[in-house]
Amino acid sequence: MDVTRTEEEQIEALKKWWSDNGWALVGGVVIGLGAIFGWRGWQNHQALQAEVASDIYVDLVVEMREQRFEPARKFAEQLIQDYDSTSYASFATLMLAKIETEAGNTEAAIKHLQTVMDETGEAALKQIARVRLARLLLDSDKPDEALAMLEAGKPGKFSVAYQELKGDIYIRLGRKDDAHAAYQTALAAVKTNIKEGSLLQLKFDNSKSQD
Repeated sequence: MDVTRTEEEQIEALKKWWSDNGWALVGGVVIGLGAIFGWRGWQNHQALQAEVASDIYVDLVVEMREQRFEPARKFAEQLIQDYDSTSYASFATLMLAKIETEAGNTEAAIKHLQTVMDETGEAALKQIARVRLARLLLDSDKPDEALAMLEAGKPGKFSVAYQELKGDIYIRLGRKDDAHAAYQTALAAVKTNIKEGSLLQLKFDNSKSQD
């Protein structure tokens, strides 16, 4: 066997393969590296966004605690506009609903709560918004709508608030026995001892049928 010729043939074959496939290989490597670094860059961007949003949310909470609602509104609107890809945007929308409630703007508050329910992917936030929305409907003298809103979802981790509000709605509807049962369920869901004079206990006692 002519070893030299065999080596030359291998070299020629390699040249031909590179001519046919080399740039495609280089392109694939470049694209692959671009995807890797692009993904890492996106992750870093998301982490930075979440960090900045967290700082703004802390400012929002401080303003809400001090009842400085106009500065709080600005922080909330900033989170919703600039950081809508984070969960802080939904928290900010809940805060806006509270601000509008305090100002007596019930319709605006309802709209914000409905936005959270429609857009958030967080089950807990959706449940919070549902309970608050049902409360606003009840306060607006719409007990039937409030009950429908409440029953359209599950209480999740908010069983106490859910059942207590359900009891309040039943009282408004004149369904005292149903209210008593709801308050009883709420009391049973409380994990810490409730004092005898607590509001929930009083509601439970007052809802007992007088036979």
